[in-house]
Amino acid sequence: MIPEDILKNKNRVHNLDELGLKLYSHISENPGKRIAFWGHTYQTKKLIIDFEKMLGNKFIPTYVIDNFKHHENCFLDRIPVISFDEAEANKSRFDLIVIMVDSPSIYTILEQISSSSLSDKNAWMVHRDTNPLNEIEFSSICKEAQTSLVKEGVVWYTTEQNWYCCYQYLKQVASLEGDVAEFGVFQGGSAYFMASVMKHLKIDNKKKLFLYDSFSGLSEKDSMDYFEEGSFSSVRSSEQLKKLLNKFNQIEVFEGNFSDTLPISGLKKLALAHIDCDQYSPTKYLCEYLYEKMVPGGIMMFQDYPLGIAYGERIAVDSFFKNKPENILFGYDGAAFVIKR
Repeated sequence: MIPEDILKNKNRVHNLDELGLKLYSHISENPGKRIAFWGHTYQTKKLIIDFEKMLGNKFIPTYVIDNFKHHENCFLDRIPVISFDEAEANKSRFDLIVIMVDSPSIYTILEQISSSSLSDKNAWMVHRDTNPLNEIEFSSICKEAQTSLVKEGVVWYTTEQNWYCCYQYLKQVASLEGDVAEFGVFQGGSAYFMASVMKHLKIDNKKKLFLYDSFSGLSEKDSMDYFEEGSFSSVRSSEQLKKLLNKFNQIEVFEGNFSDTLPISGLKKLALAHIDCDQYSPTKYLCEYLYEKMVPGGIMMFQDYPLGIAYGERIAVDSFFKNKPENILFGYDGAAFVIKR
């Protein structure tokens, strides 16, 4: 665990630019401080080069600490790039650690420092409100999926916030029994992302990804629905979707109305359901049909619940869960989800 005194450090600032300005002022007033920088990055390189020009001999950079790049040459020959273990061995040669990292991984770095012999060193760092979308694992999967989808000409309307929730929920249900399903696939953007996450988590051999869509747009509207019949026609066929996803394991695609395809699809136990069908009647049907198939701890996501133009979906969800033991919760994307008891 990270000690509170590190987290409350008065030298924490809100971004790398502010950190640089604060450090410049500190060195100007306290010349000769020996500094080790954490992170063999462009930001580190720029700061060191700029400070050497502006501060001259007042500025004494001693090391760049980087666990992954410590065998590489530094951008300045006289400043070695060292590992964390090497930093511990040379701790007497620097007074201050400046962490040039602005991502959620900063907390892993702080934990490493706090449980080591470097815990007595003064550390300056960015004090950030973590943006989950910058999380390294998620960001990598997300960008790869987006790049591949753009190359394939796929259009998707789900947001990165929604994908982040899919990513989090897939990690949450990874150890549970049951498969994963999406209802309302459109052109397959979210399906591609979820398949990517399942592959990354190595659960794609244990869980199937069931995909259901009419591929001809929304069904006939109810009085409380906004979108007209045929809206969100995918333009792509179920066969094109299969081709898009053919590099992934255990993908099942079903074309037609949910009431026709679900009963014959072989779905038995469900760990995660991503429901994105915009309308009252199909949402009501899915709540009724899927509820008993959700395993304890399984999650039902209702993508369009918060949208005023998808009011029918909200009415269907509220009505169904009104007398159920589960609560309707809200995720980072603002959409509703329910955890099966």
